[in-house]
Amino acid sequence: MKNTLILVLIMFNFLSGFSQNDLEELTSFLEQQDQSPKDYIFKLFETNDIIILGERDHRDTTQYDLILDILSDVRFIENVGHVYTEAGVINRTEWANKVLKEDYRNHQDFEKAFITLYRELDFNPVWEKYNMIKYLKGIYEINKVLDSNKKITVGLTDCAFSWDGMTHNKYRDFVDNVLSGFNTRDSIMADNFMKLYEQQIPIKGHKKALLIQSRPHAINLNIHYKGHSIKRTGSFIKSKYNDKVKIVALNWYKWIPDDRGSPENWGPVQQGIKLVENGKWDAAFEIMGKKAVGFDINNTPFGLTEFDYTFEQNISYQDLIDGIIFYKPFYEFTCTKGLPNIFDIEFAREYIKRQDLINGNSEYNEKNTPEDEKQYFDEFKGFDCSDYDLMIGQMRQWILD
Repeated sequence: MKNTLILVLIMFNFLSGFSQNDLEELTSFLEQQDQSPKDYIFKLFETNDIIILGERDHRDTTQYDLILDILSDVRFIENVGHVYTEAGVINRTEWANKVLKEDYRNHQDFEKAFITLYRELDFNPVWEKYNMIKYLKGIYEINKVLDSNKKITVGLTDCAFSWDGMTHNKYRDFVDNVLSGFNTRDSIMADNFMKLYEQQIPIKGHKKALLIQSRPHAINLNIHYKGHSIKRTGSFIKSKYNDKVKIVALNWYKWIPDDRGSPENWGPVQQGIKLVENGKWDAAFEIMGKKAVGFDINNTPFGLTEFDYTFEQNISYQDLIDGIIFYKPFYEFTCTKGLPNIFDIEFAREYIKRQDLINGNSEYNEKNTPEDEKQYFDEFKGFDCSDYDLMIGQMRQWILD
């Protein structure tokens, strides 16, 4: 028993030392990186036409400070000019560009046009996350000071949908035939992007575009797992345009806990989240002073890290993404609740009607009033996206005093 205990302690010390060496490799690599996230993106655009940016939790609005900084840069306006998002159904793209490029007599006229558009942006009763308000209004603010031939063009790539004439049976058909399955929605979003991209008018002889997708859709995943073929939006686009495409992920954490790692269990989860490498990536970022950087990951300590969801196939990060951006530590991510000015009483009634249409009954109407809905969506506040205290503990275990 005594010998067994000694052996266990020896192995623990060996493994701890090995893990610490891993951390030193990460910090040593980060120490050599000096390219800002924005400059990194524009460096990639020098030799690539399409950059897919894997955003973290849609609700985190801090990442849109960086995104809007990129979009407002003269390098984007003069050389790229086109940005696409996962959020927003494709058949609202023309309408969105009209709203965001229009010259209005006053801000109230813009707000009225924007609110009408926003209410019809998604196949959910409303896109409940503030990120799209911040993003779209940010583009309008950029566009309103630009000449008409310089204004940024947006593309919405999600599955075509309209609430006009929608019934419960039609909605169920849409869910079953379009949103369900392992690849259907990803392939449609990829096709939608490629359709819009091919229609772009070249700028200075090139068609360039930034595509923002949540990381689960952005990655270059193309595997077979437990009888399923799994392919993401990023891999469909990579298959089409090959070396013209780079996929860059923003720093995040494991978006699905370990016990929900199978794709059939993927969905919104707030508890049980863990950091990448149980905190080593974030510890390295913390040790280096939280310096915002962007870099290629092939054959780096980050790229060789095992992916969080390996599907029993030894997948590393460099198999799925080409680069990574560290921008703000996870405990500064701010999820934002509220849709200012989107809900009046009339639209609150429409929202309840849409909920009942989806459910095929009147239960939502019986439990919620238009006044309740308006009050709920009028409340605007930031909150932690997950259990930051738990994750801070995971990170700090690697940081020596």
